[in-house]
Amino acid sequence: MAKKKGFGKFMGALTGSPYEKLLKQIEKGAKEFDGDDRSMSRLVKKMVREIKQTYSDENIDEEEHDLLMEELEDIDPEERELPKVGGDDDDYFDSDMPDAPKLASKAIDLDDLLSSKGDSFTSSYGKDEFEEFRQKMSQEFYAESDEAVAAGDHEKDIRTVHRTFVDDDADLAAVKRLISEESGLKTDDMQRQEDDEAAAAAQALADNTYSVDEDGTEWWQDDDGYWWFRPEGENDWLPYDE
Repeated sequence: MAKKKGFGKFMGALTGSPYEKLLKQIEKGAKEFDGDDRSMSRLVKKMVREIKQTYSDENIDEEEHDLLMEELEDIDPEERELPKVGGDDDDYFDSDMPDAPKLASKAIDLDDLLSSKGDSFTSSYGKDEFEEFRQKMSQEFYAESDEAVAAGDHEKDIRTVHRTFVDDDADLAAVKRLISEESGLKTDDMQRQEDDEAAAAAQALADNTYSVDEDGTEWWQDDDGYWWFRPEGENDWLPYDE
């Protein structure tokens, strides 16, 4: 290995290359911090980072990278084995960082690294399933609404042919409500709505505009004088035609 190092120093001296500059920094630091293990250890860590960056920028080749790492190993007071491009050594910081990634053998484009491969799992299952469920619930919602209006046939019937959700937030809120009803859970909005309806029913009862008959059917008169009824166990009010 001494012969290989000597050749690298010789070539660096001839070219004045980045390799030579890094080598001179190592030799200068080795003399300056001789006997000061703490400062020498900091120098080794600093030079490891510089060597890696210089190699990443393609200013030194693999052989020069490994030669510089060997120079640092010679002066490292902790006698650690530093990572080599041409070897299978562990990362320099393995002792300080558990499960640290391995040193790549060459520069890697971050976009290529993060881009998904053609046969990889893209985690779209949950999103697709939710969209399918949302569409199904929306169709059922429209069908049930149309059936309710057809059953009442009130002169002020509400047409659902052109009914759409106001926006995505309203769409999501409707889906959440339907999911909550299916699962038996109540959202905060549903609880507030029930509380408001209970308060309104109490007020209507006091005003003689609300009552419950012997069958459990609720009756309610709106501000325009129209009567509505809701059979026991149902959620929707239906218009009453006399």
